[in-house]
Amino acid sequence: FKMEGDPQLARFLQALQTETQRQKFTEQVHTLTSRCWEVCIGDSRPPSKLDGKTSTCMQNCVNRMIDASNFMVEHLQKMEKGLGQ
Repeated sequence: FKMEGDPQLARFLQALQTETQRQKFTEQVHTLTSRCWEVCIGDSRPPSKLDGKTSTCMQNCVNRMIDASNFMVEHLQKMEKGLGQ
């Protein structure tokens, strides 16, 4: 059984990596939704419809969390590059 250069193994590892990334993305979406729900709605019962204030709050919350996540990724990448030199 040869692992290096095995195209079947390479396809399996690529599929595994893709699935792992999909699961991480799903977890992030769930986290964003949960946190912003708590911040903007707070009540466990969903409203019959979102008013403008709540909708704006949700949009701002998600955007701020995405900005913060992107900032952290960029910061960690810069630190990683700095350590590699």
